[in-house]
Amino acid sequence: MSNTTEAAEILAAGAVIAKTYCKLSDESSPFSIVPDGYVVKDLEYTLLAPTRKRSTVTVSDYDGFCRYVTRHLTQETTIYADIEYEAGTLVLVAVLNDDGPNKAGWRDHTCTLTARQSVEWKRWTGKNKIGMNQQDFAAWLEENLGDVLSADGMPTGGDMLQMAIGFDRTSEKRLKSKINLQSGCVRFEYVDDEDKDTRTSMEVFSRFAIAVPVFEGSTDAYRIDARLKYREISGKLSFWFELIRPDQTFRQAVQDVVATISDAVGITPINGKPGK
Repeated sequence: MSNTTEAAEILAAGAVIAKTYCKLSDESSPFSIVPDGYVVKDLEYTLLAPTRKRSTVTVSDYDGFCRYVTRHLTQETTIYADIEYEAGTLVLVAVLNDDGPNKAGWRDHTCTLTARQSVEWKRWTGKNKIGMNQQDFAAWLEENLGDVLSADGMPTGGDMLQMAIGFDRTSEKRLKSKINLQSGCVRFEYVDDEDKDTRTSMEVFSRFAIAVPVFEGSTDAYRIDARLKYREISGKLSFWFELIRPDQTFRQAVQDVVATISDAVGITPINGKPGK
């Protein structure tokens, strides 16, 4: 086959494809009718730059989310807040080229932030309502003593430390009696199995308060009150704490995050998911 013939066939093929490109109106989608043996290829990759922005970005903190959204902000940008209060999760998705009020958007340029719970929040909620023996409970309190909030009517961190020491000191003793005090504390009296005349007493608080951040990177510490519970089995005590309405604390933390992002980028997030 001569070069002239090849060139003619290439030109003919191009003419066929060119004629099969159709658009019915300005509002309709263009389409192409391609004969067997031919394909239509997108040659955008040959350009110096793409014809539009498209990317799926994931950031790890609020500052990065706000800076990226602000940098690529358009009139069509929408932020969606997917909140699961019971599961304790918050996912923010900014669709930077979202549908506008009068035109559709490609919706393929997004920035996603999955808020991570703080170490402190996971520690306390992870141990919520889980019983421990005296020695383990004492060790756990000492390890997390820095989260205890000194509030009116509540024990201080020093008070909780002394209680933890008392737990450790009496862990091998047997409970003899308990007395409910007017202060709201409970006084436990222990005896040694080997010497029943040797008695040791210890006071236990019925409530205490903590202050912890809910999300990683947050400087806001939220107060949560907790009840201290115990159970006696064969002269031995097990202890646990019950956080009072941590779901409300999580809800407040989410509202604060959403308000902060709204102020930073000038967009009020919509509760929900962006969909497809």
